[in-house]
Amino acid sequence: MKVVVEPHNPAWFVEFSNVKASLETILKDVPPLSIAHVGSTSIPGLPAKPILDIDIIVTPETLATTRQALVQAGYIDYGEMNVPGRFAFRQPGFGQSDETLGESRGEMRRNTYVVLEGCVALRNHLDIQRILLSDKELRDEYGQVKMALAKKEWANIGEYVTSKNEILWKILQRAGWSGEDLDEVKKANT
Repeated sequence: MKVVVEPHNPAWFVEFSNVKASLETILKDVPPLSIAHVGSTSIPGLPAKPILDIDIIVTPETLATTRQALVQAGYIDYGEMNVPGRFAFRQPGFGQSDETLGESRGEMRRNTYVVLEGCVALRNHLDIQRILLSDKELRDEYGQVKMALAKKEWANIGEYVTSKNEILWKILQRAGWSGEDLDEVKKANT
């Protein structure tokens, strides 16, 4: 399979705003701490798969009701998927094995995560975003890696994701992560 990686598109911010408004409506009875646009589509100038990554940040007390509200709205709950504190959801109309890597059914695909405040997965998302927003050289290097990987054929999306690990470890090291911190992320990503 090929992975589609495109130049950054400012329309992704508009799409996130629309999805955030929808999620706020769905979660009106269990308001999250915040809803954050994370991942490569949230970094101006960074090439990305045209798939939004969204973190719904919650406390342990609201985790179950948040998950239930999303399922009632048609989201598919895939649980933690070996990433402690991060619960993966697919929006209505898309399944876990759906290999569509972009728009389908008239909407942009997205990976929605319910993440516990303070968990390693959330720290990972936010630290990568922070470093890439502030370090143009590292952002450009990451973009070049992604564009080169998009030229290859992959057996599945997991192979593509794993191939980015070395640059991601470099970004997290720049963010000040210790070897022990990185080991926890590596365990989830390999």
